[in-house]
Amino acid sequence: EELYADRLVEQYEVLAYHFSKAEEPTKAVEYLVKAGDKAIGAFALLEAATLYQQALALVGDGSPAQRAEILRRLASVASRSGDLDASLRYAEAALGLSEKIGDKRGALDAHMHLQMLYSGGFWDGAREDNALRHLEAAAALSEADPDTAEKGLVYQRTGHLYLHRGQPATTLVWAQRAIDLFGRIKVPMGTSLGTALTYAGRLDEGITYNEKNWPGVLASSNYLVMVVLGHELSLTLALTRDVRRATEFGERALAEVTKVTKGHPAWESHLRRPLTLAHALSGEILKANEHCEAVEGYEATRLFACFFQDAGAVGFHYLRRGEWARARDYLASRLSAFQDRHNVSAVLGCSFFLGWLNLEEGNHAEAGELLSRSLEICRNGGNVLFELWVLPVLAELSLKMGQPDKAAEQVARGFELLKPDQNWYGLPAPMYLARGMLAAASKRWDEGEKSFAEAVAINRRSQLPWDEARTLFEWGLLHLARGEAADLEAARTKLDGALEIFRRVDAKKDVEKVLAVKNRCG
Repeated sequence: EELYADRLVEQYEVLAYHFSKAEEPTKAVEYLVKAGDKAIGAFALLEAATLYQQALALVGDGSPAQRAEILRRLASVASRSGDLDASLRYAEAALGLSEKIGDKRGALDAHMHLQMLYSGGFWDGAREDNALRHLEAAAALSEADPDTAEKGLVYQRTGHLYLHRGQPATTLVWAQRAIDLFGRIKVPMGTSLGTALTYAGRLDEGITYNEKNWPGVLASSNYLVMVVLGHELSLTLALTRDVRRATEFGERALAEVTKVTKGHPAWESHLRRPLTLAHALSGEILKANEHCEAVEGYEATRLFACFFQDAGAVGFHYLRRGEWARARDYLASRLSAFQDRHNVSAVLGCSFFLGWLNLEEGNHAEAGELLSRSLEICRNGGNVLFELWVLPVLAELSLKMGQPDKAAEQVARGFELLKPDQNWYGLPAPMYLARGMLAAASKRWDEGEKSFAEAVAINRRSQLPWDEARTLFEWGLLHLARGEAADLEAARTKLDGALEIFRRVDAKKDVEKVLAVKNRCG
């Protein structure tokens, strides 16, 4: 210590060794921890873990604060090394000690580490309900503290995790708390407010908020923030059925993220899932295939980080293409995984698309169970945006099951959500399709034709070819059911239009369905 006082850092390991042999544990622990910190700086994670473990072995039970601090260091090293089970054990032990001695700072750090572990990544132990529990505990601990960016980030992270839990209405509360705090300390920081607003049905307000944040995020070159915002904005644009903006922004965001992350597939997959959904909606099959294959390739080894309803995007793509067995295998496996993780938003997406698949296959009881579960998640969490995906499919199921009154309630609910003072992009088209099918089933022919015409017009404006073809097909069925003099020719025209589009977007099962009807009617 005396000889190397001016460059002591070079001697941490030597001093740690000799103080250990000299049975001076206080000094030995001091230098073991310093040597471990030095190893961390050199990315020597295994060496750092060994040094911290040696320090922990020398710290007696009479120094709980010091033990907790070393345990937190071990938790961090284990996490960075990929041993998340060990990281969990160390962090939980650190939390227990910190709480026992009333160390609020230590408890807060342990809670934040635990929420990070439980929030996802590629760990089989990810449990997002546990993550939320630790985040809310951290928020409660810091509530009486002065405003800091760190405290605001706890609020921000809590709001984001409520999106994972399928509760955008609660996200709005936490995001606003974060915004208010950041405003008081004059820190420019985005939050999950824009995404939550979009899910809550305030589409333009939410999308505009996220779009305004994007240039600043891009300028920062912070790949993590780029990935999160790029993912959320491209997904919400796809879910509004604004496929032109979804694909244009999503492809740009993917290119920017790829430049910063050097093409790391874990981060790219965040952008590729919503792009799979958007290109499937737009009928750009080659692009949808490209992103779909990339996502499946990466997910074959791990499920990484943020998943919302795009967890089912690959299954949706296969559903649209008529590859129903592949869609079922994918969606069933992902549904099981996300149920284990308690990621409610991902469960919502997988349940919905799997329910839709069962409807197409004629498994009405299973479809009803899955779609009803999806609707319940939407309503419990205030997710207006995705409820407008679920309701028209549920209405179609009700009609197939001979329950027109129930279908009428579901259609009425959808149009109640579509408030006239807002831009709803392509979302009203499926509701008009459902209304047209309900009218046709009740032999209200003129109302059915009017609804189908409105759906076709919206789908054409929004560049949604499969949805346009589906509407033309149902319109053709209306003509056949009415059976007046001019209806046969009108039905043929509508069915031919549907067939041409279904072939163009490679919707195999739908092509078969149209051909079967055409053969019956000559």
